[in-house]
Amino acid sequence: MEQAGSDVHFDNYLTLLKVYCPAVAGLAAFDQGLGFVWQDAAGRLDEKRLQPLVQELMDGDRDDQVIELDSGGSIELVKLKNRHGETLLALCLCLDATADAAAAPISRKNTFILLSELLLADYQQCLALASKEDELNFMTDELTRRYEELNLIYKAEDQALNIYHGRELLRQLVMNTSRFLNVDVIYLYIGAKNISMHKFRSDNPVFHADELFGFLRESIQPMLNEDKTALVINHFEEAKQLGIGCELPFKIVASPVVNIESEVIGLLAIASQNFAVDFSNSDRNLLDVMSKKASKIAQSHFDPLTGLENSNSFELILKDLLKQSGGLEVNHAIANVDIDRLAVVNDISGRDAGDLLIKKVAKTLAGMVRARDVVARLGSDKFGILLENCDLSTAKIVMKKIAYAVSSIDMEWQGESHEVSVSIGIAPVNGQTQSVTGLLSAAETARNVSKERGRNSIHVLDMEDSNLLQRKEQIRWVGRIQSALRENRFMLYAQLIQPLKGGPGKPHYEILVRMQDDDGSAISPIDFLPAAESFYLMSSIDYWVINQTFAELAQLNPNMEQGCGVSINLSGQSITDPSGFAAYIENKLEQYQLDARDICFEITESAAIANIDDARDFIDQVHALGCEFSLDDFGTGLSSFAYLKNLQVDYLKIDGSFVRDILKDAVSESMVGAINQVGQAMQLKTVAEFVENDAIKQKLTNIGVDYGQGYAIDKPSLFREIHLDEVKSA
Repeated sequence: MEQAGSDVHFDNYLTLLKVYCPAVAGLAAFDQGLGFVWQDAAGRLDEKRLQPLVQELMDGDRDDQVIELDSGGSIELVKLKNRHGETLLALCLCLDATADAAAAPISRKNTFILLSELLLADYQQCLALASKEDELNFMTDELTRRYEELNLIYKAEDQALNIYHGRELLRQLVMNTSRFLNVDVIYLYIGAKNISMHKFRSDNPVFHADELFGFLRESIQPMLNEDKTALVINHFEEAKQLGIGCELPFKIVASPVVNIESEVIGLLAIASQNFAVDFSNSDRNLLDVMSKKASKIAQSHFDPLTGLENSNSFELILKDLLKQSGGLEVNHAIANVDIDRLAVVNDISGRDAGDLLIKKVAKTLAGMVRARDVVARLGSDKFGILLENCDLSTAKIVMKKIAYAVSSIDMEWQGESHEVSVSIGIAPVNGQTQSVTGLLSAAETARNVSKERGRNSIHVLDMEDSNLLQRKEQIRWVGRIQSALRENRFMLYAQLIQPLKGGPGKPHYEILVRMQDDDGSAISPIDFLPAAESFYLMSSIDYWVINQTFAELAQLNPNMEQGCGVSINLSGQSITDPSGFAAYIENKLEQYQLDARDICFEITESAAIANIDDARDFIDQVHALGCEFSLDDFGTGLSSFAYLKNLQVDYLKIDGSFVRDILKDAVSESMVGAINQVGQAMQLKTVAEFVENDAIKQKLTNIGVDYGQGYAIDKPSLFREIHLDEVKSA
């Protein structure tokens, strides 16, 4: 039995278990005769101490037991039984009390249960090799089913499909496979999608890569077409059974990658030198799981007709590029390519002819760009091309070559010839580009211009086009904003402003506005406020926010022990009518029977300075009602301190750009200190926004800032539900 146990790759299971449960410090296994089958190299578990504990577990009715250690850790004992209820193994798991449980992707209990079941199936297979054939077949099927459950705990989990683009997911999959299988090389090949990735154990391959990869593509992949399951070749006899008549310089395991119709489109393979330990069923089944994951990624992120990345994956690539390029001096280009008159080809020669043309164009596009560039199919007749580190003039040259190559495509179908051409739009991608949607729209706008000029033309988006595009985008937002106002589809969020010194008092929140999308999700103000400002809709939004805030505050206060105060942001457009706006506030205070001292209005420094006379009049009138004022984003204006004495405000809100960098930038720290000192001298309270961690919070406290606001203190939540949070915290 110990011989059977020695064939099980316990190391793989321990490695996997430690990744998903950091608290694991050691693993050991006993067979039913209490033979010490295996333990990890660290040797954290004492055989003599464990044996009586395991004996007690084996003899008792319980299937598991936990022993607490004086060190604070624990040992968990679990019986592993076969399908007949017979105990085959006892696992001993050592847990470290100092590990951070929150770091585990899934619970330790669920991870250990699943790994235990996988290990049991693997162990039973080893036992079955020395017994009857039917038991081996059963255990093989059982192990395969169990390995399919490993999808729950692998790095390339389903939620990652919406975070990374296709090639990055496949790269991660190859890296993850290399972590759990101790092999010389891992190779992923999906020919139809022009994907070829590999990972050697070291920088110096022990055998010729071209020879190995060519053998896998040309000899092994055709074999996988037959039963579509993984195959193992450890020795010449196994190779001979598969029709391979020569001695191989390596051992391999290969598993198919399939499309949505279950057709084999590639393979995932591992290989080691001939003198290495034989590949086991554990290796085979683990690779089979990973190839299924590769198949799922290929189906989700790549176009089935052309093999190119699909629109979803292309958008994720662009999103990642914008994140990396933000604020940097970079120049990339994006192109939108449209096949001219594809509908005519479909009408005259049929859909199959149209599909053939799409594939021909796709192959031409992919062959005309660099390996690091990305070509994706965005729609029926449309493609996207990302040219990294490529300025617009070079991009135009590349697109001219592509247009010429496409026009040279020989497209004949059943005796009917078709001329082929494309219309191409090019847009720049730089460190100031913020939106993937806007970027795709820019390239599409440029393509539409080229299409209007006639077939086989190219248009590059210039600055005038960009301004026009931005204007058009804002016009689209105007209609959505007006609809949201009519249909009451704005939402109020609130974020706590907390005292940094002294005891807690009445809670005070800043009110934040979001727009509700058609699917019920919240749209950030970053998306719609620029359009509202450009088309003078800010006052309408301010009126809505004031009325809704007062209404919800009137409902909340009776449910809260002390009630709460609020800060409401006002735009510069609203304070240009100081008397009318002040009268509206007074009317709403009376309507909802609110204490004006609970209300603070925030005006940005730039808006106040731009409308200094109106701002002064408005502040004076609303002050007379009992409300307070805060000067927001203070410190960004050139004449901040000079204007401050002309505005009777109660709070200075220090601009977050200074606060965010206070720990690493001496200038930012000095600015925060200076603003706080001026505020205190003028008997004003100071508020620091963007308090993102406890270290910043402590630094602000040391400086003497009165209040803090940011994610280290509180995250925004729906205003009408804050009393629920107060009840929970109590």
